[in-house]
Amino acid sequence: MISFRKLAVTGLAAMLAGGLGFSHSASADGVSRVELLASMCNTCHGPNGTGVKPSPGIAGEDPADFLDLMKAFASGDEPTSIMDRHAQGYTDAELKMLAEYYSKQK
Repeated sequence: MISFRKLAVTGLAAMLAGGLGFSHSASADGVSRVELLASMCNTCHGPNGTGVKPSPGIAGEDPADFLDLMKAFASGDEPTSIMDRHAQGYTDAELKMLAEYYSKQK
């Protein structure tokens, strides 16, 4: 089982790699960039975003609804205890990747 620390470092590396222009295709170890980004979401929202109380499930969300909510979190228009800080940490391209990824999860 992967430790949270290793997962966090891997996620940070993925975000940094994204800033350097790497695509979201599979890396050498077979994990895609979007899967690495999603792994950070999954720590609260459960495996593949299926939901773990008190965090809601995000699997199967409509991509447009997902993007609207994340942008509302980032702008402060949607009150939240922690998602405002998370949402501000992603680029628009990363949010679009995550929206598409979670729309296909069950």
